Parts: sequence; structure tokens; C-alpha cells
Amino acid sequence: MSLKRFFSKSDEGEVEQSPSEYLSRTALYRPLVILLLLTMAILVSALTVIKTAYDYRRLFNDHQVLVHQWDELQIEWGQLLLEQSTWGGHGRIENEAEHRLQMRVPKIEETEIIRR
Repeated sequence: MSLKRFFSKSDEGEVEQSPSEYLSRTALYRPLVILLLLTMAILVSALTVIKTAYDYRRLFNDHQVLVHQWDELQIEWGQLLLEQSTWGGHGRIENEAEHRLQMRVPKIEETEIIRR
């Protein structure tokens, strides 16, 4: 409907529109549906960002706990190596063999050399 025709009819008091000039139902609801879909997309995106940030923080805390445990295990491993070298020293083994097992180094007279 042209503006000239609209104003000319409104001056006469008859403002009638033909059914073809009305907006269809889909044309009325299309912007609303698009707005609703965009709003849902923004909400899904925001919730995804929140979940990702939460997962990152949780994993970072787990990583820090594991790093702390690693450090403690490294210290314990060093202590165990030191203890092993202490218990496995030649002097200690010789002393234990003499006292506990009554072992001794053979004298020269007791030594036999076997030749083939």
C-alpha cells in the first residue's frame, strides 16, 4: 500500500487493509525465534566456558598435588638410596659376617690352590 493511498484513505476515515497486506504469522514469529535461538546459544556458550574454567582449576589443583607427591617421593627415594648404601657397605657386611655367622678370612695355611 503506498503512502499516498494510505493518507488519502485516512483523511476519509476509512483505513482498511486487504488481507494480503497483513504480516503472516511466520513473519511475525521469525525474529522471536531467531532471538530465542541466539539467547540459547549464548547461554550454552557461557555454561561451556564456566565448565571449562572449573575443569581447568580442578585439574590444575590435581597437578599441584601430584607435583607435591612427586617431590616427597623423590626425597624418600634419596633417603632409601642412602640407607641402602649404608647397609650394603663392605665394612658392615664383613662385621655382620664375623659376628652373626662366625665367618672369618682364612689364614694362609688354610688356603688351598687348585690347579687343573
